[in-house]
Amino acid sequence: MQGEYLLAKKSAAVLLLLLGIVLVVIDLHEETLPIAMLGALSLLGGVFLLVLKIVRRSQTRQF
Repeated sequence: MQGEYLLAKKSAAVLLLLLGIVLVVIDLHEETLPIAMLGALSLLGGVFLLVLKIVRRSQTRQF
């Protein structure tokens, strides 16, 4: 059960990163501020989830 939960979190982080990249690329062509903000928030959310995963992994390996 724990492995499925971790896989879901990793998948969500990667999907947020991809969504953010796609939205930022769309904004480069359309130049609309709401799409750019949504893309930036998606990117930040994905990065945040991945950083949390890395920090938790390194804390468990230290002990």
